[in-house]
Amino acid sequence: MKRHLESTVDDEIQMVQQRFKPTTNEERLVLFKNWLNEHNVIWKNVDIRSSILYGGFALYSTSSEELPIIEISTSLLMSSESAKNSSTFIPPTSDIFNQAEQHIDQETLMLTLFLLHERSKGIKSFWYPYIQVLPTTFSTPLFHKENYVENTSVYYLTETMRQSMSEVYDLINPKIFTLEDFLWAYTIIGSRSFKLTDFSTTLIPLADLANHVSFAQEASLCTKSVDKQTNRLVLKTTDKKIEAGDELCVKYNSELANWQLLLYYGFTIENNPFDSILLEIKMDSNDTYEMEMKKILLFNLNEDLFLDHELKISENEPIISENLLASLRLIVMTNEELEQYNLSNLDELFSSIVNIDNKQRALNKLLEILNNIKEVQFTTTLEESLNRVQSNQLNDDERYSLIYLIGQKQIIENACH
Repeated sequence: MKRHLESTVDDEIQMVQQRFKPTTNEERLVLFKNWLNEHNVIWKNVDIRSSILYGGFALYSTSSEELPIIEISTSLLMSSESAKNSSTFIPPTSDIFNQAEQHIDQETLMLTLFLLHERSKGIKSFWYPYIQVLPTTFSTPLFHKENYVENTSVYYLTETMRQSMSEVYDLINPKIFTLEDFLWAYTIIGSRSFKLTDFSTTLIPLADLANHVSFAQEASLCTKSVDKQTNRLVLKTTDKKIEAGDELCVKYNSELANWQLLLYYGFTIENNPFDSILLEIKMDSNDTYEMEMKKILLFNLNEDLFLDHELKISENEPIISENLLASLRLIVMTNEELEQYNLSNLDELFSSIVNIDNKQRALNKLLEILNNIKEVQFTTTLEESLNRVQSNQLNDDERYSLIYLIGQKQIIENACH
């Protein structure tokens, strides 16, 4: 009788899940909105609908006269504290946490597994309506079906991330979810969580629907710490003028380049002002006295002389900086030229050439480095990428990747020119 009763209860639960399981985005959104209202979330002068800029849902203003008001009860937040207080979630052992620490911090791992646990509970989960509006896949390279980023650093960072998460997954050795499930939850935490003083890494339903803008003056919302008297997280409006129909956005972090936006968030921005290319100048490996002197001068005698430089397109500064030119002038010096410099006159490298021959050698060295980057990192030309991005048959994975690649190739071409 007991087994029969349990089976009947399970069947009834399954029927309820099927009955209430939303099948369309509209049904998911209605379920989520009702959940917010049931838990007294304040979202006045705000609407939730499909994003104009990106896939998924986003927040929009409904008034030009009254400012949006968003206050979210802390009971709706999902954090590692939620996992610790759960009566059904069993966290990994301390041994697993310790072994996984080189790949993922304990808090992120805890929250990743807790999200998977809550998703597995279906309609029985308190967060079921929220989980229903979370994206089911991503346009980050970790989820790409093809390699759209060529041989750039993003490709190798993605492969390293995939290998690291595979090792963590093997450590956990789960029975209820796959590696793809684990990567999904890991990406949810990485792309949508907030760092709060009181809760640390936290998923905030409703607030995480706000998309990113590059500049602080473009953001219409910003997070504020939890109000201890009301136990509510308050999203404040900025000084930006808000009109009815405007998408309400936040600024994720400081100066995010397209490689970061693509790798962690799955989108890119055309003409991103924070894009750059790291230029690594390699010195000869011989141990001659002259080479040792150059290394000493580079590494110890002047903080502006170094081997790693950023190339960046800027309206106010040349793409090839004086620091880069000074470093190159020193690296290509002959023994006779090196004898002319010491601590007292080293700064002259920043303001004037050594001689015409040294100048030509320095520029040839730079051109060699730039051409090597093109050959190693890119399998297509800038012109080919510019033509491809005009196609109306691109998926988000390829389109955002092309925007990233075009920015990188434009920096290289401008430097070569």
